[in-house]
Amino acid sequence: MVNYVKLLIAIASMLMLSSLALAVPENSQLGPYAVSFDMNTDLQHELKVMEPIQTPAAEIYGIPSATNYGMQIFTDNSTNAVLSIKEIATPIDSTLGPYKQMLLLQAALNYFNVTNVADRTIDGNDGFLLTSEPIPENTAVPAEVRLYRASYWMDSTECDCGPVSVGTIRVDITSSYPLDVTESLLSSLQLVKGQAAAMPSASDSMDMPPATN
Repeated sequence: MVNYVKLLIAIASMLMLSSLALAVPENSQLGPYAVSFDMNTDLQHELKVMEPIQTPAAEIYGIPSATNYGMQIFTDNSTNAVLSIKEIATPIDSTLGPYKQMLLLQAALNYFNVTNVADRTIDGNDGFLLTSEPIPENTAVPAEVRLYRASYWMDSTECDCGPVSVGTIRVDITSSYPLDVTESLLSSLQLVKGQAAAMPSASDSMDMPPATN
């Protein structure tokens, strides 16, 4: 009976520690940016920081050079998310409307039908979230998959040059996680230029204390 009680205590302790682990937000470093978020899910997931990509300027088209930082969050081939930060050398038009229209066109070209467009605040900044589903002709993606595209600018400011805004740091999030997980990610996302705090994250493994006899 004593051993049985101790076993129950050990199991309860493991469940409690597991629950605490899920409550801890992810903390990572993405280039010069400290990233934190909480997906608030028991789905197993891993983080993979990708190598920065430099894109040269296309002066003939007036496109400045940029550095792209990316992070992948994945559970399996059909359940993942990508967080990307585009740091542009000189300010460009950061008005949300035209970029939103461009993403709508991209969705159609990739055989997705946008079913909802919602303006929302992300990381304290004005942004938006698109919800889309594959059209029947898109046989490469399961019909039940929903794809979410969100975007905002970290430094968008009104421009004296006209009724537009300009910025240099755009953040994009693409997710095929369920809506509640995606919403948790977006609602808790924080990006700060600097070093990430050294804190445990939900994907970190935790050493369990040995059970006593």
